[in-house]
Amino acid sequence: MEFGPKIKALRISANMTAKELAQKIDISPSFISAIEHNSTKLSLKTLSHICDALGVSLSEFFKDEASPIEKRLSTVIHALPEEKQYDLLKFLDGLV
Repeated sequence: MEFGPKIKALRISANMTAKELAQKIDISPSFISAIEHNSTKLSLKTLSHICDALGVSLSEFFKDEASPIEKRLSTVIHALPEEKQYDLLKFLDGLV
């Protein structure tokens, strides 16, 4: 899994330079750059430190945002009675 672009976006949204982030977690700015460009492996411990420095929990970091279509589907499905949800599931299973 590639985390670099997400880390970079979070860093930028926190108005932090790569150098500032590196100083906060005591690693080199070049390592931050390598992480953001997915050219190095990242330990969970380092990711945890990065998330802490950026004010994001690990669960927030790994949470995927649903697309507009996924959100709409979820809304429609939740509005259906349970029996209809099972019918829809059977139908969808037949499509895959």
